[in-house]
Amino acid sequence: MVSFFASDGFSFMLGGKGMVKNGTGNRTKFLFGTLYVATLYVPADLKGKSAKDVIEANEPMSMVLVIESNLITKDRFLEATVEGFNKAASAGYPSAMKQAYLDQFKKVELKKGDVLTMNYAGGAVVTMLKAAASNKTETLGTIAGLEFKKALYAIWLGPNPVQESLKKGLLSGK
Repeated sequence: MVSFFASDGFSFMLGGKGMVKNGTGNRTKFLFGTLYVATLYVPADLKGKSAKDVIEANEPMSMVLVIESNLITKDRFLEATVEGFNKAASAGYPSAMKQAYLDQFKKVELKKGDVLTMNYAGGAVVTMLKAAASNKTETLGTIAGLEFKKALYAIWLGPNPVQESLKKGLLSGK
């Protein structure tokens, strides 16, 4: 696992493989603008592959969300995440671990500038939060299982993603 956060032009190792940036996209809301910026990092052999290939891959990968709006609160984040998991389930990616993931955020307050990282390696997703105010990184939890990883990544990359333009950005290779 890694315990740091990646940025543009930065490569890193995860699960013994070099990660490359696959794409970046903005989660937006009409009238409110950008809520967060998401970046997907994958091994070089997955770069440019289809959304289904990325979701289904039992390979290390990382999804990094940078909160860009004060409108993102813990409650709104959890509400949107539940909606995303429901969309993923309706597209064939259900997860019995949805509540375990949501429970990781019980003691968290999300603020503009915070960075959430979801790393998948070694058969588990590790969720970390880097708080903008303190610049400290905290591991929120670990959930084992490829099925959970598929459901989580399907929120952004599945057939019924949270936002189509965000999915397109994450798969853009840019």
